Amino acid sequence: MRVVRSLDLKKRCGPRLSPSNQSCSFVVVRVKGGKMPQYEDMEVLVLVKAAPVMTSELEERMCVAGVRIDGGRNEWVRLHPVPFRDLADDSRFAKYQRITVRCIRHKTDRRPETWTPVHGSIVVGETISPVKGWERRRPYIDRLDEMTMCDLIERNRGGSGPGVPSLAIVRPAERPDVLVDRRDADQLKQWQARADAAAASPSLFDDPASAKPPFEVVPWRFRYSYRCATPTCSGHKQTIVDWEVVSLWRRVRQQRNWEDAMRTKFEQQMWTGKDSVLFVGNMEQHPWNFLVLGIFWPPAGPTQTMLL
Repeated sequence: MRVVRSLDLKKRCGPRLSPSNQSCSFVVVRVKGGKMPQYEDMEVLVLVKAAPVMTSELEERMCVAGVRIDGGRNEWVRLHPVPFRDLADDSRFAKYQRITVRCIRHKTDRRPETWTPVHGSIVVGETISPVKGWERRRPYIDRLDEMTMCDLIERNRGGSGPGVPSLAIVRPAERPDVLVDRRDADQLKQWQARADAAAASPSLFDDPASAKPPFEVVPWRFRYSYRCATPTCSGHKQTIVDWEVVSLWRRVRQQRNWEDAMRTKFEQQMWTGKDSVLFVGNMEQHPWNFLVLGIFWPPAGPTQTMLL
C-alpha cells in the first residue's frame, strides 16, 4: 500500500495500523466497578456518510459505514454515532477515504457491524481520487457479498444479533425510481424545535471561536422505489439518507424544476450505462426496515481492478 503521509497514532489512538498488520490491536482499560471495556483500533475505507440528524438529546449525529481493511479483513463496519460537524478539521473525512479509528462496542446496539468511535481518535489517510477511482475502489466493493432486499428483511424479522446482517449491497432488478414527498408537518415541527433548542444550547465540543452553521431541517423525503432480484419481489420503497442527496437538494432547491434535477442525478446519471448497486442498512429499533445509505455507480462493462 502507498502511504500518503506518516501518522503518529500513538498520541491519539494507539499503535499505527497498516495493511500489513495481520492482527487487530486491542487495548484493555479498567474502569470503576471492575468492568473492562475492550477498545479496538481499526482501519476503514469509508463508503457511506448519512445525512446528520438531531437526536432527542439535542445531539447532532450521523452514521458512517465502510469496509474494514486492517489485518486482511474485508467486512462491513458501522461507526455510530459520529459528531461529524463537531470534528476537528484534520479529523474530517470524505467518502472513499481511509481512516484509522479507535472503537468500542456500542452499549445497546445489537447489530453486529456497529461500533462506537472514541472521540478524538479519528485519523484520516489516503482518499481514492476520482482519477481511476472506480478501478481502485471496486476491489473492496466486490469482496462484500450481494444480497436481495427480500432476504435481508426476512433475516431481520426476528431482530438484530450475531450472524444477522444489517449492512449489505443490494442490486435492483432495474433502475429505481425517485419518489419525493413532503414530510409530515408534526414531524417537521418536532425536528425544528430540536434544532432551535440545540442552537440555544451549544455542544460541549463546540468551538466558540468558530461557530458552525445552524442545523437545517430538510422538509422533503427522498425515496427509491425498486424491485430486488428475488423473483417474487413485490417492490421496495426506501428512504435515501445519503448526505449527497441532501447536499444536491440544497444546491438546486431555488430552481423551479428542482425535483427534475434530483431525478436527473439519482435516476439517470447514477444508473444509465452504469453497473450500479445500493448500499443499504437497517434501523436499530426496527431492524426489518432498511434505508438506502448510498449508491456505488461505476461504469458498466469489464473494469480492470487494482489494489491501493
